[in-house]
Amino acid sequence: MKTSLLVLVGTGALLGLAACLSCCSFHEEPRCCTFPVPGGYGYAILYQKDTLIKQPYMPAISGRQPFRTVREARAIGELVCRKLRKGHPPTVTPEEVTDRIE
Repeated sequence: MKTSLLVLVGTGALLGLAACLSCCSFHEEPRCCTFPVPGGYGYAILYQKDTLIKQPYMPAISGRQPFRTVREARAIGELVCRKLRKGHPPTVTPEEVTDRIE
């Protein structure tokens, strides 16, 4: 039963990421797409046809915790995109994450 559930969730995550890549890959600047992961959501940063970042867990937070909602994942993904557009490193601090998800 657990194996079937993991396969189902994994397949759903891959399909979500594939849909995200197909709809976002034609843009000329970095874009953020969210995708489901076991227990929540993650985000991907895409540029043209490349995946620059695939982040299934909250960055800068200890442990492997997925985002609870699409909105949380998108908020941090968009922050990373803004930094990349400005030529800054795509790093975030724990404070930047917690300020946007609480």
